[in-house]
Amino acid sequence: MRLSNAIEKNMCKRVLFFCALLFNALAWAKPHFTMSENCLKAQTLLYELKLDQVDNLMAAESKLDADNIAVDWVKESAIFLRIFISEDKVVYDKYSKEWTKLVKHVEGVQFNNAWLNLVLSDMHIHQAFIHLKFNESFSAGADIKAAFKYLKENKKKFPSFLPDNKNLGFLTCLFSSVPAKYQWLAKLIGFEGDMNEGLNEMNEYLKSNLNTREHIWMKLDAAFLYAMVQHHLNKSSDIAWASIEPLTRNYKAVVLENYMRATIANYVGKNEEMYTVLMAKPPYAGSTPFYYLDYLLGISKLRRLDTDADVHFKIFTVLYKGKSYLKSAYRYLSWAYQLKGDNKTALTYYAMCVKNGVALIEEDKQAEREAKEALPWPIELLKARVQYDGHYIDKALTALNSINASSLVHKKHKLELEYRKARIYHDLKQYNKAIPFYEITIEDGKKETYYYAAYSALQLGLIYELQGKKEQSKKYFNMAKNTFSANQEYVNSIEQKAKAGLKRLGK
Repeated sequence: MRLSNAIEKNMCKRVLFFCALLFNALAWAKPHFTMSENCLKAQTLLYELKLDQVDNLMAAESKLDADNIAVDWVKESAIFLRIFISEDKVVYDKYSKEWTKLVKHVEGVQFNNAWLNLVLSDMHIHQAFIHLKFNESFSAGADIKAAFKYLKENKKKFPSFLPDNKNLGFLTCLFSSVPAKYQWLAKLIGFEGDMNEGLNEMNEYLKSNLNTREHIWMKLDAAFLYAMVQHHLNKSSDIAWASIEPLTRNYKAVVLENYMRATIANYVGKNEEMYTVLMAKPPYAGSTPFYYLDYLLGISKLRRLDTDADVHFKIFTVLYKGKSYLKSAYRYLSWAYQLKGDNKTALTYYAMCVKNGVALIEEDKQAEREAKEALPWPIELLKARVQYDGHYIDKALTALNSINASSLVHKKHKLELEYRKARIYHDLKQYNKAIPFYEITIEDGKKETYYYAAYSALQLGLIYELQGKKEQSKKYFNMAKNTFSANQEYVNSIEQKAKAGLKRLGK
């Protein structure tokens, strides 16, 4: 009898144990967002661009837990990075179906948690970036609209979920100053952004105490986007650098940290920092090759007047499978050979600039226009230009002062001389010297197809904004975006920056 009771009790315990296991398994089988150890490890590998290792880890993780949307998030990020970095149509075509399937799968998930919509907004913003790269504007617009929808839903349901601020803040900033070319997108979404609101949202997340491992990388993304907006639209280069610098000190080991640090250093005039970072970039072996870093290193060396700058542009033009920045790289190769005094080779690279790549982004449009002109630069003027771009202000000014203005035959070179002097005195905060040169450039260049007059008006708007002369500032911002109908260079960029300036002034 006692033996029978013991057996019954033991059997009951076993049944209860297996019931508990079954209950837990069924509960766990529901969709959820969990950054498991493998997901966290894969997230780090993403930033190191070791994407094959990411694929292997996530394949194993999917078998262990097919209902974890964090796995889909990481998988999708790997696909995005492959296409974004390579810009290779073959890679795009190879992964398009898998990418679409991943996004559709997550869109079909029923899961009342803030992470779901954040993941979906990330996925659609990623797709928008890629569609823009491949000149698929309508698809990009649809993706941005979808991202906004998910973010706005989250704000209503989970208003205290700060990770949303990364994407929502960025899009809010972008839509605060939309160029006329993209007004259709703003109307499609039905949204007009506010720069200060967007920056505050992003900063709130960056300053939050959310510091678990998944947030470390998300905050790096947010800081990079925040820095880009601060420099390009809010004209706050110091804030841009202060935002990215502390988070990218491991640039010797992590490829995307290297890219982000070098990119912002490039924009804010820290060429020596950019050079140091790129010279220490991690090797490509075992990771996805990021040849854009070679392009950036070529730019950095060209600004230093290093004679081997051409080597890095050649690496980029030979090995890169995409189309963007190719025209720009060939123009820089032409400049490198002009600085060496080899105009024959320089003209060959201008011809290659016209023939190769696509003119979608501003850098490539400008490069193609210059290459079609095939107009050799006066050497001292070219030296001044590249040294100014590297923020070697004193050297650039010395080169400009050595030029006899009457020796410049072409109108473009005369405008370059006037404009570049204005920019240098502007950077030196010698506004009383900068303003007359900007005014001369506007007068001399107002009917030309070159950007100098329009950009001079934009810069005058910035000076008067800094001086608190709001009406003068508004006058020149409006002039920059409305007056120079002949200008064919950097049109969207000038318009966007002028609109951002007017927004800062309250129109």
